[in-house]
Amino acid sequence: MRKPSIFSRDYEKKMRKRRRNIIALSILGLFIVGILFMKFAMNNINMESLKSKVQNWIDEDEYTDNDNNEELNEDTQNEVIEEAPKEPEAKTIDLKLKEGVTLKAEYEEGEGKIKFKGIKDVPSNIYYSINPSKNLILTIDEIQEMRVFNVEGKEASITKDKYVAPNGEIFNKETILQTYSGYLWNVEAKFISDTKVAYITNLPYFGTDLNKYIWVVDLNDNSHKTLWNSKGKDIKFGEIKEKGLEATIDGNIKYVNSNGDLIN
Repeated sequence: MRKPSIFSRDYEKKMRKRRRNIIALSILGLFIVGILFMKFAMNNINMESLKSKVQNWIDEDEYTDNDNNEELNEDTQNEVIEEAPKEPEAKTIDLKLKEGVTLKAEYEEGEGKIKFKGIKDVPSNIYYSINPSKNLILTIDEIQEMRVFNVEGKEASITKDKYVAPNGEIFNKETILQTYSGYLWNVEAKFISDTKVAYITNLPYFGTDLNKYIWVVDLNDNSHKTLWNSKGKDIKFGEIKEKGLEATIDGNIKYVNSNGDLIN
């Protein structure tokens, strides 16, 4: 493109036109170069590689989500495992009192020994006591039969089935209970040692409105003795204390020691 003469009448006009043409050609050149560069760059891009990278990114995101889900599941499982364990079902031994009446005595085992814990679902008309070594259970039923059971479920009656007066007269338990309503032959018995039991009775007297006495039976020979100094209208047993079995007699607290004696 020839440059116009500065002496030309239209010099300024021609110069402006010339600059516009140069700018336009420059822009067009840049545009063409840009198109050529982009085409060259696109031809050199590995589309498969790009696709692979994108897929790997997606897979990695899914893997992270799965890890989070697995961790959540593990936490949930751990929470279930850490729940308080259920207590094992109590072990029981059957104690047969009579036909149709069987008690379930709960026990535990330790160091090769069985120890009674108590009686499950005790009927309201059954009384029981456990000795200090917890290998014997004493029961009294509604007809005042007093029995002792060992850890094998074997039983022995320790009821004094008759009373022989000093003059030789015999008073049978069954007859006395039928004759005198509310008579106490043996009630509320408690162990005072592993082999001795204290119980409350109206013996050795018969009739109505009687005093009560504490008697002690020795399991070794099934012998019964009266504690004459225990006489009272109202006698109640408490817990075993340092001195022995607590006994409240007409409001006064005394103790039946392990030898079977009543002390203050």
